[in-house]
Amino acid sequence: MRSASITTDSYRRVRRISRRSGSNFYRSFWLLPREKRNAMCALYAFARITDDIGDCDEPAALRTRWLDWWRQTTALNLISDTPVDHVPLSPGLADDTSDWPIDLFRHAKEIMPALRDTTRRFQIPTRYLLEIVDGVLADQQKTRFDTYEQLEHYCYLVASAVGLACLHIWEFDAPLPTRAAVDCGLAFQLTNILRDISEDAQRGRIYLPRQHFAQHGLCEDDLLEPRPDDRLVCLIEDEIRRAKTLYVSGWQVWDSLGPDGRPMFSMMWRTYRRLLDRIAENPRAVATRRVELSTAEKLGLVSQHFLKPVFHRLPVPPTEVTEAGT
Repeated sequence: MRSASITTDSYRRVRRISRRSGSNFYRSFWLLPREKRNAMCALYAFARITDDIGDCDEPAALRTRWLDWWRQTTALNLISDTPVDHVPLSPGLADDTSDWPIDLFRHAKEIMPALRDTTRRFQIPTRYLLEIVDGVLADQQKTRFDTYEQLEHYCYLVASAVGLACLHIWEFDAPLPTRAAVDCGLAFQLTNILRDISEDAQRGRIYLPRQHFAQHGLCEDDLLEPRPDDRLVCLIEDEIRRAKTLYVSGWQVWDSLGPDGRPMFSMMWRTYRRLLDRIAENPRAVATRRVELSTAEKLGLVSQHFLKPVFHRLPVPPTEVTEAGT
């Protein structure tokens, strides 16, 4: 009884963390049945706290130490035959973290029982969860990419690994559509990178690879203080074409998904793909602001997926996929 209550309480806490995030991603969980919705909350809460550790205002060396501890604690809870009523904590930190900017002990005790139950219930490989932490660790150590291959690896860690974990929750027909899922995560993350060019510049970060921006006569200073000139526009348009190809590949995930996961996948795919179109309409805008969908567009996408008659009338595959093949 105690073990069951600990897991139940942990799911209650991860739902609260997910709800308080205010993320559109969280709202899409309601497209799933209750058990899968709870599992998505466990996964999201874990990724949210991991990001919070990496984004806090402490020095990079300290953030890295905390993330290393978080990764080791995650491994201890997911790999070992840990009793459900026990949350092992990796050694190496103070005995009490309650007065730290992020209370690591409390978050571990809140999240790990639900995360452990989710990974076992849906047979999610532990390596995906550890790779999520690796992605945030990479952000502490590297703020530049020389080649597209380096960027691909980073995007796999911070986006595709999350997507592969989601597929296990949504359920799929074997074999796992790995290539399509990886490309889909890369498409989403590349869209985020284009959207956030000006914000990342303020943090001293450049995610577009030197290999690409140098081809257009741009240097690091041009991206740290972006100006909406023709060189930047050409770079953005090149990345948009690259992302569109990845979206076409990523849509192939649909063919392997069961009925429970299709609405959420479709909503995410169409939302990010629509955002890419908004960037394409005015590539110069990314130099000065964060491009976003309008409230009307967001509500339209929500209604298309929450209203079943409307959802079943959506084109499959989407017109962006069919048009790319003509």
